[in-house]
Amino acid sequence: MTSRNGGRRPGTVAAATHNLILVNRPLAQAPKDFNEIAARMTALAPEIAVHLVHADADAAALPAALWEKPVLAVSMMPPGRFRPLRGRFLHGAHMPKFEQMRRFAEAGVAVPATAVYTLGCKLRPERWGRHVILKPTAIRAMSNGDAVFLMRTERVAELGLRVFPEGHAARAAPLLVQQFIDTGDYPESYRVLTLFGAPIHAMRYRAWHPRPPLDAPDEKLLEGPVASNVDPHFSCMLDAEPEVLAFARRAAAAMPDVPLQGLDIIRERTTGRLYALEANPGGNTWHFSSKLAEQGRREVSGAERIGQFGAWDVAARVLATRTLEDAV
Repeated sequence: MTSRNGGRRPGTVAAATHNLILVNRPLAQAPKDFNEIAARMTALAPEIAVHLVHADADAAALPAALWEKPVLAVSMMPPGRFRPLRGRFLHGAHMPKFEQMRRFAEAGVAVPATAVYTLGCKLRPERWGRHVILKPTAIRAMSNGDAVFLMRTERVAELGLRVFPEGHAARAAPLLVQQFIDTGDYPESYRVLTLFGAPIHAMRYRAWHPRPPLDAPDEKLLEGPVASNVDPHFSCMLDAEPEVLAFARRAAAAMPDVPLQGLDIIRERTTGRLYALEANPGGNTWHFSSKLAEQGRREVSGAERIGQFGAWDVAARVLATRTLEDAV
């Protein structure tokens, strides 16, 4: 069981050669999920003792013998107050979108052309194409894609100031301008959830309503859907296309020590080429049980998501491997 002061699976710490500490945030990951994974690890790798702790646990509450052997601590999200007394700690981390795009590109993963945008600046269509996406990076301005705008490249300087006026929450952080990748009349995207690079869940999202024709007036372009996940006007379904999963593995490898990545991927309609948009390295993407995805589980249940790839078995194998390789 997980507790605020710390916890461990049944079994003797003394018998283990390695220790894995799984850090849990109950609203973001149901504790029972981690207990299920720990039980599978017990059968798969009995030499590893798995300890489940709350994100605000006191490391000193764990058995003293634990710290005498190699330790790996893993948190899917940025750490709370918990800090291991020794060993390696791999955890989620908030990372600017532009930095994510840079890492993808350096790893050879295709991304749309992207730059930090200064409001009022003009862009050249010969570089960016006829249309671009203007989007915020401020967390409170990024609610489910509803502040993502499609506009003609030649009109960005004027229209950007209109949609993000003085005082808009989006101005609390840099804006991004991004090459428009046309995924079709009804915007579509993929979300592949990976744990240390291994897919444990994969979805496809599709907007209910078509985006405006690309030759539509400016106002129609601004008002129309361009993101595939504008809540609640989209559908989601399990989707395990091999090409998308392979692409997600390559993309996750650009940030190998970020445990949980919710990789957002799009496919260009005319070429079929895949592009990475974001890794969501903050880790608030454990949608098997997260509070955030309650509504989405009405369409695709937690059990269906877990069963898609056998998520708990995959997680047990991956975590066992990383513990044996990285615990110190």
